[in-house]
Amino acid sequence: MVIKKKTARKRSSRFMKRIWIWCKDNRHKPMAEQYEILCSKLRGFYQYFGVISNYKVLEVVFEYTEKAWRRWLSRRSHKGEVMFEDLRTTYPLPLPRIVHNI
Repeated sequence: MVIKKKTARKRSSRFMKRIWIWCKDNRHKPMAEQYEILCSKLRGFYQYFGVISNYKVLEVVFEYTEKAWRRWLSRRSHKGEVMFEDLRTTYPLPLPRIVHNI
């Protein structure tokens, strides 16, 4: 019998809401600076919640973070959207991973 652990919905939605607000508030900072801080935030989330059977939650948080960052970068000017492929190749966010095998 295996006990499966999953992040509480409140915790993951709270993190995603804070990521959204952070991206909105810091959208005018240099891209490299934003990238470093977002990577740090994601790695911290993965290290805390990265247990077996919780990969789906990590994946959802990763996709949401990409979406929020792209959305708020696209709002920086009137010239149009930030291309998603360009953002992924130039500034790849850390992929979700399971850290704890317990």
